[in-house]
Amino acid sequence: MKRPTRSFVIAMSLIAVAPAWAQSTEGHPSDDAAGILNSLPPDLHKKLQQLSQLIDQNIKADTLTEEQVKRELMLGRLEQTIRSLGPEANQLFEEIKTDMKNGKGPGEDALAPLLGGLGGMEK
Repeated sequence: MKRPTRSFVIAMSLIAVAPAWAQSTEGHPSDDAAGILNSLPPDLHKKLQQLSQLIDQNIKADTLTEEQVKRELMLGRLEQTIRSLGPEANQLFEEIKTDMKNGKGPGEDALAPLLGGLGGMEK
């Protein structure tokens, strides 16, 4: 994803994630994008980065476009798109979903919107 697209997607994701994050972690010290992403447990952050890399690889291979990612995010179908990227993406998605369901990160309900910001996590 291009830098402007990453910024847009991460901003939209955080707007959607913020209420769930606030409910699941009362008194969370940071309200900015970097703070939220950096406050994730290291193992969850690593899995999200790995999934981000898979998405970026598919964009570079022309099997997925930035426009598709944005459209699927807005339509609430990003999960299906990610799962269609193959077994590795599907496994990572399941692990992330389970971690969030079990109290790591902002909560399971925030998973799809958070994944919309994955492109902005690349270093």
